[in-house]
Amino acid sequence: MKTTHFLTCCSILTAAIICGCASDTSDQNTKPEAAQATSSANVAYKDRQYAANPSTVKFGEFKSVELKATELPAAEDSAGNRESAQKIDEMLQAGLKNIWPDLKVIPAGGDFSNGGDRTLQIAPRIEHIRVVSVGARIWFGVMAGGSDLVMHVDYRDSSTGQVIANPDFWQGNNAWSGGWSMGATDNQIRDAVVAQIFSYTSGNK
Repeated sequence: MKTTHFLTCCSILTAAIICGCASDTSDQNTKPEAAQATSSANVAYKDRQYAANPSTVKFGEFKSVELKATELPAAEDSAGNRESAQKIDEMLQAGLKNIWPDLKVIPAGGDFSNGGDRTLQIAPRIEHIRVVSVGARIWFGVMAGGSDLVMHVDYRDSSTGQVIANPDFWQGNNAWSGGWSMGATDNQIRDAVVAQIFSYTSGNK
């Protein structure tokens, strides 16, 4: 009798875990590559609606380009998130230098150049980041939840001070894909968002 009662409790607990994790069913291929969030902040990132946001000025019209270090809001500031921001900056710099070899990098806390040639000023910002660590994924598997990264990028015309494009980029995984890949898809969300930024930037050149 005790054995039956124990098994029944285990079955109920297992079903609850599965239902909870199954509710996080974000698909990496269902979001647009370059987009701007239009729904309220309390809606899950994977469920938000996005709209395309093309630049009003072609990036090829600029004589020079400057890239600012990725801003990390205080609410998202942690050792792990700072490490993620640094990796994102490294990838952005390497990729954008393939488009603009003379790309000037502005460090964190620095300011864009004043005067001179008409310059495209690119300022990326992390709106939200949750990357499940490998350790947490190994220990907790699907129970560690999913990962999400939302980035906002302002493209500004230095000659007018106007923001000519301000798209948002999103990528996430669900708890199950993170669990089965032992954390591989958690780290890949950074690569995917950077790839989206490259695609958007080159597409508007």
